[in-house]
Amino acid sequence: QLSGGQQQRVAVARALINHPKVLLLDEPLGALDLKLRRQMQLELKRIQTEVGITFVHVTHDQEEAMTMADTVAVMNAGRVEQLGSPAELYENPGTTFVANFLGTSNLIEAEVDSRSGGDLVLRAGDGKLLLPEARCSAPAPTGGKVLVGIRPEKIALTHADDAGSVPEGRNRLTGTIADAGFIGVSTQYVIDSPVAGALAVYAQNVERDTRLVPGAEVVLHWNPAHTFALDAAQDIDAGTEEEAAL
Repeated sequence: QLSGGQQQRVAVARALINHPKVLLLDEPLGALDLKLRRQMQLELKRIQTEVGITFVHVTHDQEEAMTMADTVAVMNAGRVEQLGSPAELYENPGTTFVANFLGTSNLIEAEVDSRSGGDLVLRAGDGKLLLPEARCSAPAPTGGKVLVGIRPEKIALTHADDAGSVPEGRNRLTGTIADAGFIGVSTQYVIDSPVAGALAVYAQNVERDTRLVPGAEVVLHWNPAHTFALDAAQDIDAGTEEEAAL
């Protein structure tokens, strides 16, 4: 007669009663519905903080890992691909596998054109992008190739008619809206770009521009500091389909 969430609480209580040094939770929330799963994520985090026991939590749910963990280990083919805090792995992925698996990344093939202060000037197709050299995961010599990464929520969309309003100093690409999906808190766009193919953009639903519909010409722009770069010798699609554990 217990609900799924109540059963999970009982199971955790049984596991904790003998005060183990480490508690292993192997996908404990997988059978719960979305709303209950999110409630239990916060409940488990509260319990862990209260009892002070190390929890090793295995999950294939990236959001769950980032919500609950102090330290995340992204596993690939039985080995640790990258270890760190959720924010560190999300903002500074070290490999394409981590960049693609932990959230969504737009990866753009580019060439190092020159250096300007602490920034790299990158050429992507006919466009140029700025990248702080400190955001490179590997050495990037002039003339070398890199994979430029930018998360979808870091990108702003401006209708092509208002391109002149985009502030100077921001990275820019042009494109055409191929698809738009309204999901409540945000609208998720797919942008066809001559430089990078299909790019994902997540725009918060605040003062929405009604012109941003499929077929509209747009300018994508973002702060160069939000850009990261990965070794171009890696598989650009690694982590998009493979199953991994955190």
